[in-house]
Amino acid sequence: MMKTVPELVKRILSALVAAPVFLLVTWLGGWYFTIVLILTMIVIQVEIISMLSRQELAARKLMTVLLGVPVILMAVMPDMAWMLFLAMLLLVLVTEVFRDHGDGWKHLLATIFVGVMVPALISGLIILRNMGDDRTGFILAFTLLLMIWANDTFAYFGGKTMGKIKLAPKISPAKTVEGFVWGFFGSFLALGLCMHFIPEYPLSLGAALPFAVIAGLFGPAGDLAESKLKRASGIKDSSGLMPGHGGLYDRFDAILFSAPAAAVYLYALTLFELL
Repeated sequence: MMKTVPELVKRILSALVAAPVFLLVTWLGGWYFTIVLILTMIVIQVEIISMLSRQELAARKLMTVLLGVPVILMAVMPDMAWMLFLAMLLLVLVTEVFRDHGDGWKHLLATIFVGVMVPALISGLIILRNMGDDRTGFILAFTLLLMIWANDTFAYFGGKTMGKIKLAPKISPAKTVEGFVWGFFGSFLALGLCMHFIPEYPLSLGAALPFAVIAGLFGPAGDLAESKLKRASGIKDSSGLMPGHGGLYDRFDAILFSAPAAAVYLYALTLFELL
C-alpha cells in the first residue's frame, strides 16, 4: 500500500498540470490546437514504434512522421494534405524497395500502420473541435474530454474499491466489470454537468446521451487496445514521459478511439439534420 500512494500523488499532480494546459489549447482552437496535436501524434508514434520494435516490427521513425503529418492535416486542409500524403507514401515505398533487408516488408507495414493509424484517429478530435461555430466546437471537444477523464477516474477508483469480476483478464487483468460500469457513470455525470452549467448547450438530451455512451464504450476499448499492445511488448507503460501516467499514448489511448467515434456520430446527426 505504501508504494501505491506516491504513485497516486504523482498521477494527480501530473493531471492537475496537464489537463488545464490541454483545455486551454483546446479553447484556443485553430492552428494552436492542430500543432499541439501534431506534436502529440509524433510522440505517440515514437512510443508505439518503440513497443513494436520489441516484437521485431521496427517502423522507420522519420518515414512514420512524414506520413503522419499530412494525414492529420486532412482534417483542416484536405486537398493539399492529400497530395502531400501521396508524395510521402511514394517516398516511403520507394525508399523501402531499395533497402537491402530481407524482412523489409515488415518494416514497411509497421511504418504505414503507425504512420496512418495514429494521426487518423487523433484527427477525430480536430474534426470535433471544428464542428459548427467556434463555441460549439469547443463545447463538444470539452465535453468529450471531460467524459473520458471522468470515465477513467471513476473506473479506476470503482475498480479499486469494488472490482471483482475481470473484464478482459488476458489483456488487462486489473480491469474489472465493476470499474467499467462506474466509468459509464462518470461519463454520464460529466455530460450532465456540462449540460447543466453550459448555457445553450448545443446538443439536445436525446442527441447527448449517445455521446456519453460513445465515451463509455470507445474510451475503454482504446485503453484495452493499448493494453494489448503493451502486453505483447512486455512493458507496463508506453514511456516514462508523464510521472504517474506513463507516456502520452497512455493518456490518449481512450481519446484515440472515442474522438473519431464521436466525430462520426455527430457528423451523422448533421448529415440527417438531427443536430
